[in-house]
Amino acid sequence: MRRFFALSFAISGMSAVMLAATFLAQARGLSRVGVWWTPQEVSQSGVAASRGPRLVADSSGYLHLLWMDDTLGQPDLYYVKSGDQGNTWSDAEHIPTSLDSYQGSVAVGTNQTIHACWWDGTPPYPPYELFYAQRTSSGWTIDEPSVVVTNSQIQEPLVAEASNAIHVVWSNWLQAAPDLYYSRRPVSGGEWLTATVIADTDPNSQHARMAIDKDGNLHLVWQENTSPNEIMYISGTVGTAQTTWSSPVTVSADLSLRATSPDIVAGDGVVHIVFGVDVADQQRTQDVYYASFPISNTDSISPTVIQGSRVAISQQLPTLASPSIALDGQNNVHVVWNGMKGTEDVWDRIYYAMSENQGVSWSPPIAISPDDAWPDWFPSIATDGVLAHVAWQQGVPLGDNDVYYAHSLPINRYFALALKDYQ
Repeated sequence: MRRFFALSFAISGMSAVMLAATFLAQARGLSRVGVWWTPQEVSQSGVAASRGPRLVADSSGYLHLLWMDDTLGQPDLYYVKSGDQGNTWSDAEHIPTSLDSYQGSVAVGTNQTIHACWWDGTPPYPPYELFYAQRTSSGWTIDEPSVVVTNSQIQEPLVAEASNAIHVVWSNWLQAAPDLYYSRRPVSGGEWLTATVIADTDPNSQHARMAIDKDGNLHLVWQENTSPNEIMYISGTVGTAQTTWSSPVTVSADLSLRATSPDIVAGDGVVHIVFGVDVADQQRTQDVYYASFPISNTDSISPTVIQGSRVAISQQLPTLASPSIALDGQNNVHVVWNGMKGTEDVWDRIYYAMSENQGVSWSPPIAISPDDAWPDWFPSIATDGVLAHVAWQQGVPLGDNDVYYAHSLPINRYFALALKDYQ
């Protein structure tokens, strides 16, 4: 059931003052956790399939959204941006390649440069090719030659700019099992370094995510397919000519159940990680866990569950809670994930919670997408310092997926509006 919040101005005198004060006090809480704009479709791709949205915000408050779309008859990457807190978006820009393009990643660099990477290929595979492109005021430029060409499968490439270099990480089956590989090149241009293994582990290393700290160093988290799966973390110190990686740390070491689909952010000397954990004896059901620790000390990592985060996940993709994490300007932690709450939901929805004390306590999770005719998956969250912004993939029959977006509401927009809470 959708609840609406409304404010009437048909009062006068002291009553109006008291009501306004009361409403503002309530609005501060609602603006943090309870009230969101009605979701809007951003992809606008008609019957084409739009998948895998990735959302970031730059230091000026602009939002940048990248996804995969087959509008032109083959999978390609599309990009839009917003300069008004997601209320309007630019026309979609196509990043043109001759091959099929999959699993795009987007990041913001200096001078408002936008970085993107993805893998290309055309069935029957191989070869596979990892591409990088950047967008400046003059448009998109694709690096030639590409970062790497391989006869082994590439998965989920990541891109970031830090310490005057562009960094790319991906999962690749170059050996008996997939490992995480890394390359970099100067921001000013030049050749990509020969790909190297970040952590050579026996099980499969997949579903990596990357963060940059204020000192320009790298932080990676990934899913290690042991039995059960574990969440691993490693940091990379970026030097002038090379990046030095620390020893991997098992974030989920104290947990006995399968841990999956992590995400990571770094801020003010602290690393923040979220991931899904299976629930014992409940098929396709996960809790969302959170861990934080100082960048300089990984000895006492102790993940805790986000209260009320438990969801069932449909048998369709993604089959995981797929949480995403962001920090705002006050170091509040914002987390979103997908799934169904008990018998309340018919389809997977996007759920949101936030913490003002680095995971000591959390707001009650709320649904920010409606329980309509279609499931919602693969959320990606960003903040502009004040508001939380979320994009996700909505599944539609016959593969006609769409990309949807919503943001939290600022206090100064509450008056004279009908506000929606999708509970």
